[in-house]
Amino acid sequence: MGLRIGGEIEKENGDELSYSDFVERYLMKNRPVVLRGLMDGWRACKDWVTHTGQPNLEFFSTHFGKSIVQVFKSTSMLFFSLILRHPNCGTREFTDQKRMEMSVAEFIDHWLKDSANYHVNATTNEHGKPLLYLKDWHFVKEYPEYLAYTTPLFFRDDWLNLYLDNYSMHNESDACQEKNEISCSDYRFVYMGAKGTWTPLHADVFRSYSWSANVCGKKKWLFLPPSQSHLVFDRHEYVFLHI
Repeated sequence: MGLRIGGEIEKENGDELSYSDFVERYLMKNRPVVLRGLMDGWRACKDWVTHTGQPNLEFFSTHFGKSIVQVFKSTSMLFFSLILRHPNCGTREFTDQKRMEMSVAEFIDHWLKDSANYHVNATTNEHGKPLLYLKDWHFVKEYPEYLAYTTPLFFRDDWLNLYLDNYSMHNESDACQEKNEISCSDYRFVYMGAKGTWTPLHADVFRSYSWSANVCGKKKWLFLPPSQSHLVFDRHEYVFLHI
């Protein structure tokens, strides 16, 4: 039996949905849902978006440009489908694409140049260079005074981040440097990318529940139900020789 594509994600007005209904209808059943009307008044929606509805890239460069972030290259989807079976390929590390570090200002500069050279339905610019996608930026941990958003009621029972806000993930002295603390001590991320960028198929950290807010632009999600998760594993049989 092949992969079955179908179904729709329910949409709810977050102001009219009670917490108990959310838990009963979605959380306990592990069902995705789109909640609307929960971002009114967020600082991120004002500072990070221009009056024309575009991402305010200049604001990021000016206020957060020195932050060091991780980005990865959005190579073609065809190439991605091929390397799923070859985890030793140099462009991937385990279940993720190989990352590199740069400052936010450098990333924004790449974004502006790539967007100018971008052509429709592509993951590269006209010079053949992959578009860059900023991933897993621990913005809240790095800028705790900024208050970019207010966590909606439905998601405040966040035991993982509540724990990490009070306890260090690392006990080793060489792992407790400031940079590592910012990089490893919470799971509240900012993602940024130009049109054509994407993130690979994955399960969230510790297989936990998560929520995502789209501040600007459009993002297409593809969900795989648990009943079909076995279809993404490699079907090849391997023989291991013990010498």
